[in-house]
Amino acid sequence: MSVHCSGSPGHDEHRSLVETVKETTGARTRHVVLVHGASHGAWCWYKVVTLLLRKGYKVAAIDLTAMGRNRAVADSVSSIEEFAKPLLDYLESVTEQVLLVGHSLGGITISYAMEQYPEKIAKAVFVVARMLLNNQSFLSSLPPNTPARLPPGSKKLAYANGRSAPPTSVEFNLKQAVDFLYSESPEEDIQLALSLLSPQPYVVYRETVTLTPERYGRVPRFYIKTSRDRLAPPSDQQVSIDRNPPTMVFTVDSDHSPFFSTPSELTTLLEEICKMTIER
Repeated sequence: MSVHCSGSPGHDEHRSLVETVKETTGARTRHVVLVHGASHGAWCWYKVVTLLLRKGYKVAAIDLTAMGRNRAVADSVSSIEEFAKPLLDYLESVTEQVLLVGHSLGGITISYAMEQYPEKIAKAVFVVARMLLNNQSFLSSLPPNTPARLPPGSKKLAYANGRSAPPTSVEFNLKQAVDFLYSESPEEDIQLALSLLSPQPYVVYRETVTLTPERYGRVPRFYIKTSRDRLAPPSDQQVSIDRNPPTMVFTVDSDHSPFFSTPSELTTLLEEICKMTIER
């Protein structure tokens, strides 16, 4: 297993999890909520869910609006609030604090949820996920001159409201995207994904998100980098980390989809973060 951690972005020394966290009054949790990224669903977490359940954790993997088993139509989703509603409804219902985990584009969704329900979230984990600043969108958060990571023709935009309006959804050309999403993943998981990936509501990419220090900023954030990522190379991930530094940064030796390629390592990190107590 190759897992590293550092207490601050750019720190060269890899220290043990126990040594890097001050043991003070803080929130431990045994309730984990998993949020998928673009075009995925709760199904992508099946290995991590199984491992966490075996360790005695309460686990919920959420299908966001129009994703997975949620039967809404991607082209009809008009806001991040609507897209995130299944997650917001779940957080409203819980009576204990949770570890909230978002993968990739799921970083936008969990950031929105952190602003709405900070009191329900003990810690937030961004797994190769975008960490926005206040009043940013995913698109506006991209550094200038960021090169396209997917080859031409790898995604198809839909314009349900006409070409004069913004796109309403985006869909991967699956055969072209496989090497960027799942380059180190088992073949059976790739085939599972190819059968289940769905169109992604485009509004999640373009809508700006309000994030305040009093609410979003209350929740300790952790970032998990993926060192073999072809879609979001480590250098791109570091830009997000440097702009909005989290409490701690970890690295797994994974492609863009560690829930498939390194599920044990990812689960171990989530379990250790659950056990941490930190100052808020």
